Order: sequence, then structure tokens, then C-alpha cells
Amino acid sequence: MSLLISSLLVAILLLLAIVNLERIKPRPRDLMPVVVLAALAILGRVAMMPIPNFQPATALIVLAGFFFGRNAGLLCGMVVALVSNLLLGHGPWTPWQMLAWGLVGYGAGILGGLIQSGRITSIILQLAVIVYGTLASLLFGMLMDLQFFIAYAWETGWSGLIATWTVGMPMNLSHAASTLIFLTLTLVPWGKKLQRLKTKYGIQLI
Repeated sequence: MSLLISSLLVAILLLLAIVNLERIKPRPRDLMPVVVLAALAILGRVAMMPIPNFQPATALIVLAGFFFGRNAGLLCGMVVALVSNLLLGHGPWTPWQMLAWGLVGYGAGILGGLIQSGRITSIILQLAVIVYGTLASLLFGMLMDLQFFIAYAWETGWSGLIATWTVGMPMNLSHAASTLIFLTLTLVPWGKKLQRLKTKYGIQLI
């Protein structure tokens, strides 16, 4: 019953996100870079599947939100989870992943808005994005561990939840490390190109 109720809440949140995206009515030019970043994230996640939880998806979702707005990050995260699981396997975790990655991208968009629409002009701002992505990866993993706990260990109470988070921490740290590495490698060189695209074509999926 707890899994059903929580899944319904997640589904409602996803529906609200979709309604919000529909309300914006984005232009094709606004969607194109989001689609490209999502496709790269999906390919990267599938290609690096042999390495447990080490993948570039979260880093690319952060880039989408940071440079193109919070709804771009939200859309990118939801698409990455939905489409990549067509190859890796769908299950009750898919809506949770859509919500979690969508929130990561949305938060990156808020961060981008706070620091002058994604202009990465200083080391401090670059570090802010990298730290955000790393911490967001850990929170993503903890949210997914919560889904596992609700589905399979709800009766164990708080001790079971803490145990679930403890057991899942190595995988979550691997995820965070991969995000840190990929953001460090891509933030400046890719960021300059994404910023140029954004400025030249007026792209903004606010």
C-alpha cells in the first residue's frame, strides 16, 4: 500500500511537470539543445553500464538546466530516465528516476538563473556548478534508495531506512564521483559552446 501511495504521489508530480512544460509552449529551437544533451546522456549511461553507477547522465542534465533554464533541465532529466530505461529496463523505479533527474535539472536551472544566466566567468562559479552536481547526485541516489525502502523494507522503520542508505552509499558515491569528473571535463569547453548557442539563437526554456 505504501508503494502504491508513494507511486501515485510521484505520478501526480510528474503530471504537474508535464502540464507546466505544455503551458510554456517551447519553440523547436528551444528544444533542440535539450534533445541533443539528453541523447548524449542516454548513450553515455548505456555505454558505461558495465561500471556500476558511473555515468555522465547527471552531468549533462545539469548542463541542460544550468545553461537553458530550469524547465530545460526538468525536461532533460525526465527524458533521460524514460528513454534510457527502454534499453536498461523499466520498473517501478522509472517514475522515481524521472522525478529525481528532473529535479536535478530544475535545480541546476535555478542555480544558472542566480549566477547570471549560466555565464561561467570565474572559478568560483564553476566550482558552484560542480559542487551542486556532485551533491545532487548523492541526493538522487538517496531518493532512489528511498523508493527501494518503500517497496521492500517499509516495515523495518527508521532503522531500515538508515540501513538502506548506508548500503547504497558506495553506489551513490560512485555516481557523485562520475558527475564531478564529467562536469569538470565538460563545464568550461561545452559551456562556452552552449552559451554561444543560447545567445545566438535566443534559446531559453525558462
